[in-house]
Amino acid sequence: MPKPTPNKVQSSNATRLMRIQARPGSLVEARHYRYPQTGWVQPAALAQGIPPDASADLVFHGGKTVPQMEFQNVFLGGQASWLASDIDSINTAITLAMQDRKLNNVVKQYFDSGVNLTCDARPLLVLEEAKPVQLDEPDVQQLVVRLLQQGKVPDNDLGTTIFNLVLPPGTVLKLDQDNSLGGLGGYHGSVHFEQNGRSQTAYYSANVFSQTLPNGQANGIPAFDASWKDVVGTLYHEINEFRTDADVRDAIATGNDDGVLGWMGGQGEVGDQPIAMAGQLGMLQRVFQEVLSSSGNQSVPVQFLYSNAVHGAEGPIDEPDPPAQR
Repeated sequence: MPKPTPNKVQSSNATRLMRIQARPGSLVEARHYRYPQTGWVQPAALAQGIPPDASADLVFHGGKTVPQMEFQNVFLGGQASWLASDIDSINTAITLAMQDRKLNNVVKQYFDSGVNLTCDARPLLVLEEAKPVQLDEPDVQQLVVRLLQQGKVPDNDLGTTIFNLVLPPGTVLKLDQDNSLGGLGGYHGSVHFEQNGRSQTAYYSANVFSQTLPNGQANGIPAFDASWKDVVGTLYHEINEFRTDADVRDAIATGNDDGVLGWMGGQGEVGDQPIAMAGQLGMLQRVFQEVLSSSGNQSVPVQFLYSNAVHGAEGPIDEPDPPAQR
């Protein structure tokens, strides 16, 4: 499908294809995020005081999107590594957020008009294995494949399911030369493997338990007043990027944008520009917010996502935005 040439993402520089959540001002952000050279466009202010930037609008490249999806949260390190209340709060809140009508009204613009967005939660798994000191992407991929092959997580509907590995407090997440002590909050990807003589693909995200460590160093992106809320914000970021750009890791690996990337802009995926923009302006809490669920019964902590309709971060809205131009 034709796309406006000025907005085309160039995959010759792999750092332009964001699939991570990065802390503003961090080394990880410096390596992966590219701010516009001309500064932020400021014809008018958004409601939260962050100016719009139309140059960050997302472009559809013809790749896989997942309007009807499932997710399963896998908590690493066993029960001994977690407060039971944190596990329950994380699982409950991300399920509410992903099924919230007003939040989904923002994301619907990236799907054809009339497409129904659904997101079902599979039962959570607390993995009773030793707490990892650190986890790199090969570790993440091997663990996901092992859980599937051992039957610890179901292997049905893999093409529309994301397995969210949730790291326990203190565990460091790595991605190549980057790590969560340097500002990495999470990432998503996919792994291809053979099972029962068939080629399979599994989708995953890896999510830091963001916190300020006893030595004062930040691990991940502490943005809320409680670490479990930070985890929910990261999960919301990563799950929605799977939803709108499932095969970004393959695009990076092959250098092929068209037909592989889903929605990607010159400043990243649907969750990226809001963090960088708010961080640059010293307004991180403007995009990491607790919002009242559509039911009105509970507040949920989320990270606001990028909206082409307002050219910036957008919180929950009563009616869907118009479909984004393809």
